[in-house]
Amino acid sequence: MTRWTSEIALAALLAAAVLAGGACGRQGGDAVSPVTGKVITPVAGAVVYVYGEGENLYGPARVMSEPTGVDGSYSLNLPPGKYQVVVRKRRNGDTTGPVNAGDLRGDPVPMTVEAGKPVRLELAALVKIANEKSFPGPDNTGKTGISGTIRDEQEKPVPNVRVHVYDHIQMSERPKYVSEKTGPDGRYLVFLPRGGTYYIAARDRFGGPPRIGDLYGRYDEGTIDPSGVVVRKGEISKGVDLTVHKVW
Repeated sequence: MTRWTSEIALAALLAAAVLAGGACGRQGGDAVSPVTGKVITPVAGAVVYVYGEGENLYGPARVMSEPTGVDGSYSLNLPPGKYQVVVRKRRNGDTTGPVNAGDLRGDPVPMTVEAGKPVRLELAALVKIANEKSFPGPDNTGKTGISGTIRDEQEKPVPNVRVHVYDHIQMSERPKYVSEKTGPDGRYLVFLPRGGTYYIAARDRFGGPPRIGDLYGRYDEGTIDPSGVVVRKGEISKGVDLTVHKVW
């Protein structure tokens, strides 16, 4: 058997395991594990694509989810292994083919599945604008939001970091809103659909708790708990700066 036919056979076996879903889980005990989550902001009608670790993301995926629900939720069943997960939504409704300007796509997210252990993975879909991507914010033409600068411990601006916005002080669930990546000046601006009290953090990676090597910083005013940012409808709360640290 050639390498090519071996890979095709492996992909077919994996797809069969996922389609069998719960039946495989019942018969094989730890044969597959459930993978669930949501595509924020939320995004309905997006498809989650699963690739093996190191595989070409422009080739066919090993597994594709059903389109996400109105709340952005998706679910899969996967055997143990290391994967890359990508979310895409094409405006023409296709599930294959190139992602064009105006379509939604996310950055690849690494994921490890262990036998019998459920996985919860939140994903983000961004709008492709030519060769750039930006978040489909709740109201990116509005005037309600938060802005500021992200800096490191040496007070230098930090690029490629996003601000995650929560509506509860625990900040334990998925963020309600997420900004676009900061540029070289470290500045961010996130639009919000309404005024209120929000809690924010800056990080360079999506999904799950911060890992070793990640950049992370929470907005507080010298207190142990996060400090709330009060946003009035029709206004941008400016100068809400954050400092990020590398997690060790």
